Amino acid sequence: MTAQDRNSGEGTPQPQERAKATSLFQTEATLSTAMRAPPHMRGGRMPLFVLEDAPQGQAWRGKGGVVFAGIAPEPAQTQGWRCVLEWSGPEGGTTHGGHCLCCVGRGGLDQFLLAQAQSRVRGVGEPLEVMVVVCAPQLVEVYKTQLKASVFLSAFYVLQA
Repeated sequence: MTAQDRNSGEGTPQPQERAKATSLFQTEATLSTAMRAPPHMRGGRMPLFVLEDAPQGQAWRGKGGVVFAGIAPEPAQTQGWRCVLEWSGPEGGTTHGGHCLCCVGRGGLDQFLLAQAQSRVRGVGEPLEVMVVVCAPQLVEVYKTQLKASVFLSAFYVLQA
């Protein structure tokens, strides 16, 4: 073997090829607790909508879950969703403010949604890419305000305007 053959490097991999094969960094890591994250999720958090009507279309229903908060769903509203849940708040449909345990905290909508997110992370039920809360029109802003104030809920959901 001549000096020219040794320097040409025909028998050894080029530096670029070696770098690809022995990279110190992973490009994709899957965690045991990771939910299937769609491109529109932010930081692993699921988009959360509070609306007066359930959205139509397979893009919503095929990927998401719906919670009927304080209202009884009609059969047409429940078809096609990956997950359909019902939550009933305090009796009479009134809310008592951020200090009340029946509205916020144990038994509140935020705790209900938190329990749903935690169970999905643990692998119970189908993974969801979006969650929609459907409630009476007069409660949309009230529920949004309460859910924004929940510190723990913000770890799993991004409340959408």
